[in-house]
Amino acid sequence: MKKLQREIEYILLRIVGALLCLLPLSVVRFMARAIGSFAYYCVPIRKKVILTNLRNAFLKEKSEKEIHAIAKANYRQFATTFMELAYLPKINRRELLNITRFKGLEHIAKAISEGNGAVLVGAHFCNWEIMGAALAQKYPLTFVIGQQENSKVDSLLNEYRAEKGLKLIPLKFALRGVMKTLKANELIAILADQDAHEDGAFVKFFNRPASTPKGPAVFALRQGCPMIACHIFRAQDGKFDVEFEVVPKPQEQNNNDDLIGAYMANFTKILEKNTRKAPDHWFWMHKRWKTKPQLGIKIYN
Repeated sequence: MKKLQREIEYILLRIVGALLCLLPLSVVRFMARAIGSFAYYCVPIRKKVILTNLRNAFLKEKSEKEIHAIAKANYRQFATTFMELAYLPKINRRELLNITRFKGLEHIAKAISEGNGAVLVGAHFCNWEIMGAALAQKYPLTFVIGQQENSKVDSLLNEYRAEKGLKLIPLKFALRGVMKTLKANELIAILADQDAHEDGAFVKFFNRPASTPKGPAVFALRQGCPMIACHIFRAQDGKFDVEFEVVPKPQEQNNNDDLIGAYMANFTKILEKNTRKAPDHWFWMHKRWKTKPQLGIKIYN
C-alpha cells in the first residue's frame, strides 16, 4: 500500500510540475498564494504547531492578531516555495541570475582567494533551493542533502538540482565528501535549522534551547575555512535578495565541543535576526524545540 502511495505521489508531482511549467511564473505564484490561504483556513496541517511556535518565540512582542497574520503568511510563503521548486525546470540558468540579487559575495570571494573553500550554512528559509541554484551559476557549489522518504520523489528533486549545476553529497556520506570538496577550494552548503535530537549542540533560539546540527562548525574548524551564513528574502518586485554574512568564530574555548557549540550559537543568532526581519520566511511548522536538554547539558548563547 505504501509503495502504491509513493508511486502516486511521484506521478502527481510530475504531472503538476509539467502543468505549472506551461504557465508564467507570476501566475504560478498567484495560484500558490491562493492555495496557501485555502490551506490555512481549510487544511490546517500543523497549524497548531505553527501558532504555538510563534507564540513561544514572540511571547508578548506580538498580538494574537499579528501571530495569526504571520501564520497565514507562512502558509502562503511555503506554498509558493514548493510550487516554485516544481517550476524550477522552466527557469534556465540565465533567468536564475536575473531574478536573484546578491549581497555579501565578497565574503565568498575572499574565502576562495584564501584557498580553503567555505562552509555555507543556511536554513529552511524562504526559497533556499532557488538560492542554491542561483549561487551555483557563480561558484562551484555542493549541497549536503538528506534523503526523502519517497525515493522516486527524492531522485526527481535531485535531477532538478543537478540540472542547475549543483553537486550533491548524501548526508550519510557527508564527512568524506565535504572535506574533499573543501580541499578542492569549493563551497559546501548545509542547512542547520532543524532538530538534531540528542546529538546536537543546544543553542538558544528565540530564548529557548534548540538542539542544533554540529556539522557546519565541525567542517569549518577542521578545514580552517570560514563559515558563512546565507539567507534569501522574497522582494516585493518578484525577485529574491540573497545575503551572505560571515559567522563570527568564537574565541578559544575549554574544549572542542564548547567551540563547536559556540560557533553554531553564533550562526543561530544570525538566523534569529533574519527571522525577526521576515517572520513568515522561516519554517515554523517544524518542531524545532522538540528535543529537551538533559540535566547538566550545556546551553550555548
